Order: sequence, then structure tokens, then C-alpha cells
Amino acid sequence: MKHQSRILVIGIGSPHGDDQVGWEIAKQIQDRGSEFVDVRLARTPDDLIDWLEGIKQLVICDACQGAGDVGTHHHWEWPSDQLETMTWSGTHHVSLPTVLALAEQLGRLPTLVQIWGVEIEQTQPGDSMSDPVKAGAILVAETICQELSIPIKKSEIQHA
Repeated sequence: MKHQSRILVIGIGSPHGDDQVGWEIAKQIQDRGSEFVDVRLARTPDDLIDWLEGIKQLVICDACQGAGDVGTHHHWEWPSDQLETMTWSGTHHVSLPTVLALAEQLGRLPTLVQIWGVEIEQTQPGDSMSDPVKAGAILVAETICQELSIPIKKSEIQHA
């Protein structure tokens, strides 16, 4: 019988500058290759509603603004009133808190929902991620992997 993941990591973003950070975090987690974690990339938060069946834990990674310096990261568990005070990356039609509330009302939201946000600055088409945001993405991906007990790949082990 094939193992079905109960943990879903969703990176929300776009190809525009720092707004790529949610995708970058998700890709770094996916590169670990854990059979216990499914990873998906979304353009908008409402994409996640169709992916929640059978999921016990949801981890959302996204760009945000309003709670710190560029590149700093934040971590919340749903529900959280603090999420309403944040500005999420500018490509969203419906806010992340609104989508999570809807999924909860529909009975689709898992019991454990974690949201990771990295503070961004620029989201211009054609720009790459800024260095502080890249550093934030690496730190968040590492932290999530530790929390989910996703092992380090042998190629990542550094020898002293």
C-alpha cells in the first residue's frame, strides 16, 4: 500500500521579485524528498482549498509586509488575529485569512495550520529575490524541515 501524506506544504507566490519567497521555501522543502510531506506551489491562497482532503497538517509559506524588516520571518498558528493586520503579497485576489476562514467553515481545514511569512520589499516583474529575502527563505525552510523531522540529504552534510 502506498503511503499517503498527511502533511501539506504550500508555497504561495509569483515570479515577481521578493514575492517568489513562498515558492522558494516550498521548493527547498521539496528538494529534501520526504515521502511524508506533499509540496505544492500556488499563485493565490484560494488554490489551497481544493488540496486539503485527507490532510492533517497544513504549512503555508508566503511573502508578507508589515511586521518587521525585509527578510525577517514570522510564524503563526491558525487562528490568529495577527494575520488580519499583515499585508500579504500583492498578487492575491482573496486574502490568506479569508481563505483559511472559508476552508474552516467548509469543514476542510486540518486541525493544525501553520503560516510562515517572510517580510518582502520589491515585487517588480523580472526582478529576482533580494538577498535578505533569500536568507529568510533558507532559514524558514530549515526551521520547517526541523519541525517536520525531514532529514538532511547526504549531499547537504558538511564534513569538518
